[in-house]
Amino acid sequence: MDIRTVACIGAGLIGQNWTTLFSSKGLEVTLHDVTQDILHNSITNIASSLIFMEENNLLRAGEADAALKRIRPTTDFAEAVAHADYVQESVPDNYEIKKHVFQELDAQAPHHTILASSASGLLMTEIQKVTTRPERCVLAHPVLPAHLIPLVEIVGGEHTSPSTVKATRDFMKRIGKAPVALNREVPGYIVNRLQAALLREAIDLVHKGIASASDVDTAFCMGIGLRDPLIGPFLRIHLAGSSVERFIENFSRSYQYRWETMETWTSIPPSAAKSIIKGVNEMEVVRTKTLEEIKNWRDELLVKILKLLGEE
Repeated sequence: MDIRTVACIGAGLIGQNWTTLFSSKGLEVTLHDVTQDILHNSITNIASSLIFMEENNLLRAGEADAALKRIRPTTDFAEAVAHADYVQESVPDNYEIKKHVFQELDAQAPHHTILASSASGLLMTEIQKVTTRPERCVLAHPVLPAHLIPLVEIVGGEHTSPSTVKATRDFMKRIGKAPVALNREVPGYIVNRLQAALLREAIDLVHKGIASASDVDTAFCMGIGLRDPLIGPFLRIHLAGSSVERFIENFSRSYQYRWETMETWTSIPPSAAKSIIKGVNEMEVVRTKTLEEIKNWRDELLVKILKLLGEE
């Protein structure tokens, strides 16, 4: 499928990231939200992201301005999707809201259009129930900042056609993403399930006074975080044990001891919430830098890592 025109529905942070990416790859993008003020603020942020990409040689000189000119903001939903080959919805992660948007997409978008959601934990099987073309509906979940981090998770619902999954995956590859397609649906997909498991243990370590929030972050960033851009959990155990079979043989009991002492709660206990709020607010970086400064620092380092990985 030849995708040339994209509509981004929802001009919040995720929608801004997608619009930045699509426009930087030469695509015509219509950006929709409900007020001109939201759109104005979003275009300002997108322009800043495009300039950042150009300054860091992710775009050639002059390409940021050219990309910005390919974006057309509008509060008119029908106008936004009228000529779209692909729609990326990025409204809040709420079934009621997303279903309403997908009903409108079903009514207003061309019949051939792929209708994709940026949902971070919801199931497409539920969302696509409100459409007359569920075979064209798919999840395309990015990792923020989506215009920099390559990964996108593609998940079809019960009635999504294999051709829609393939077309979405091919499109994401074409614009430089690293797509992974799940074989079946599960809440949170791959990335957010891994993050959920890690976050629960991180919260518990702080809540039980085992370590400060700052030291937990340092342990991650200066330990497994340094290795994570290179190898995932399965390649790690293969290397650690000289083979995955030997790892299972030698370390299963050790892991059993750890898992037996880990928490299994499924909602953050109120006392734990107080502990991590206090711990995060006491971090030096949080006390001394604004959110914007932290984001810029993160993105500048992220670009260096991505460039390094691109040289491999």
